[in-house]
Amino acid sequence: MRVIAGKYKKTPIKTLEGEDITRPTRDMVKEALFSSIEIYSDTSFLDLFSGSGSIGIEALSRGAQKVVFNDLNKDAVKVIRTNLDKVHENREVYNLDYQECLAKLKGESFDYIYCDPPYNFKAYEDIFFYVNRYSILNRKGIMIMEVKKDTDLKDEYLDMHKYKEKRYGISKLLYYRQGD
Repeated sequence: MRVIAGKYKKTPIKTLEGEDITRPTRDMVKEALFSSIEIYSDTSFLDLFSGSGSIGIEALSRGAQKVVFNDLNKDAVKVIRTNLDKVHENREVYNLDYQECLAKLKGESFDYIYCDPPYNFKAYEDIFFYVNRYSILNRKGIMIMEVKKDTDLKDEYLDMHKYKEKRYGISKLLYYRQGD
């Protein structure tokens, strides 16, 4: 695994051993994700289920100003910090359940929230609930869910609606935003 574009292009990214612990996002999916969103110098990005941190580091490499990482697994958090050291970045990294992380970030605002929970995760509605409750997605922000291709998510959660869905091998990306 490596950073695929930007100032850290080709930097190797360490991952945890065994896909039952984390499931690294394949380069094809990562490229599709970043081709579908715009990263500017003032972009803020939350990588909520970070795993190795590769998605958040890709956002940094492409110019995002603020990137926050979170993973419940302590070994994953160590890997994220190792990977951030490789690119000489010192960023917020939390070792919290997603609900605790979102509560901690109350009052902050993100342009993008990327969620790639474990494939056996079922509480998708809760993610939308807590993001809404703590108002951490910018009004024009986008929430991106990476899920197993046969996972069915609703078209709407609270004031968020799905506006795009793309499949890539065993995964799919779903894009949600507020309003119409």
